[in-house]
Amino acid sequence: MMPNVTKGSRMVSLVKYLAGPGRANEHTQQRVISSSASIVSVEQGEHLSAESALRLGYEMDIPKAVFGQDHKGKHVFHVSLSLAADEGKLSDETWASIAGDFVKEMGFEGVENASPCRWVAIHHGGSKAGNDHIHIAVSMIAEDGRKWSQNNDQPRSQTAAVELEKKYGLRVARGEHAERGYHPKEMVSARAQGLPELARETLQRCVRAASTASVDEAEFVRRLRGTGVLIRPRFAKDSTSIVEGFSVALKPKDPTEKAVWFGGGRLARDLTLPKLRAGWDGSPEAGEEARAEWDAVTRGKRPASVGREAVEPTAEQWEAYTAEVGSLYEKIKSVPLDDPGMWAQVARETSGVFAAWSLRTEAVPGPLAETSKALSRTAQLRRFPTKAKPAPLPSAKGAGMLMMQTSVGPSSRAGEALLLAQLRNTMRAVHDMHKATGRLSDAQRIRTAAMDRLAAVKAGLEQSPTMSSSAPVALAEKPKSSSRWLDAAQEKDPEIEEVKRLIGLNRPEAKSVRASATETPVAAREKKDQGKSHGRSR
Repeated sequence: MMPNVTKGSRMVSLVKYLAGPGRANEHTQQRVISSSASIVSVEQGEHLSAESALRLGYEMDIPKAVFGQDHKGKHVFHVSLSLAADEGKLSDETWASIAGDFVKEMGFEGVENASPCRWVAIHHGGSKAGNDHIHIAVSMIAEDGRKWSQNNDQPRSQTAAVELEKKYGLRVARGEHAERGYHPKEMVSARAQGLPELARETLQRCVRAASTASVDEAEFVRRLRGTGVLIRPRFAKDSTSIVEGFSVALKPKDPTEKAVWFGGGRLARDLTLPKLRAGWDGSPEAGEEARAEWDAVTRGKRPASVGREAVEPTAEQWEAYTAEVGSLYEKIKSVPLDDPGMWAQVARETSGVFAAWSLRTEAVPGPLAETSKALSRTAQLRRFPTKAKPAPLPSAKGAGMLMMQTSVGPSSRAGEALLLAQLRNTMRAVHDMHKATGRLSDAQRIRTAAMDRLAAVKAGLEQSPTMSSSAPVALAEKPKSSSRWLDAAQEKDPEIEEVKRLIGLNRPEAKSVRASATETPVAAREKKDQGKSHGRSR
């Protein structure tokens, strides 16, 4: 909930604007939801007409009219409190309670031995970007003529908003995690082109999928090119070989139109090239191969080499990488709550797995894409650790590779069902982390994705002929947890032992002589090679 504070000297004009149609006719059903006790010209819930708005504006300015000669300059405090578009809407009653708490936090009323200031909260339709919000107008001249102190009013409003977000279970906009916003013109452009989502959302999913499925930068470049998006490197100053960033864009449908480019950091805080490189092979050999791929991109040539992206995963890889995700869930439960960097890493990889799965199976963004987006917020920290620590955890990167390049068909359904069950376990750990730290909105977003959106994916996998066995189902033992939600959710997961049996009957077949049939899990490779080559096939 971001507070946007402005100050002025024309109270009547402000109230008339808030009661009017807005700059783009976005104001609808303008109504008063709460006010100070001294406001009597309008009632709570009353829809504002031009006449009632004028009357309200003059009433708000009575202290200024009485004590105006002693108070020169601006006396109108105006703040809008807004939710993100994907947070939905709040009732007038909830907004009224939030408004009342906000003015008390700011010291406009409720201060001992001090007269209150006049204020009114107005609610109307969503903004142009679809954000539910209210406006609070306050006279900074109190009933006794005292002038409200404006000292540090901006930081105070931010602090008040954070406290209210926690109290009402809203997304903490100024907390550890933060997503990139978007310009309203992006929404207009997406609608004009008939796109199912913003261009930046499609591009973010492509970058997440490609980066998670890759073990080095060269593979990332090839995979990203394979998604069909445009990509270009950003070279260091005075260099044509040192790449320090990248940009991506969707191919315009009309060849006469210009592509709209987004840098990795503009898509998401965790998708800058330096942050992505922290999870890849950083050996000199890998660096040379990456330069060759970037050079091919710059020249408009085919990829310089062929790697793992051209190889169908083997049955052994499916077993190894699925087991590694299961091990990740067991290990992540011991990660301290005050280690946001580690939690962000887990969320980034898990989000990337669902992004890869979505790109491979969803013609239009569906539950897999929505799940990836729900997890991506946890991956984006406002401040990342200055020094990246080596992760002592298993990795989900191998699962990203499986999901991005496995052929679609019944033969892979059993393996996907087991992997889905393991990924949902990881999501539960992330959910409990948010809940334990008081970020209830983030926790609810993860829970909704795991329990509701993925239910359709689970049902689709179970409809496969390979999943419709009449054999007795061996129920898996519930993971130990103190979370009631985890215990209830476990009963709804695919029966893991039965899925394992089905995998044994119907494994994905290896289709390439290049891939090693005994490739070790990602975490084991990292520990064994200590930053050297990660089992690349060339």
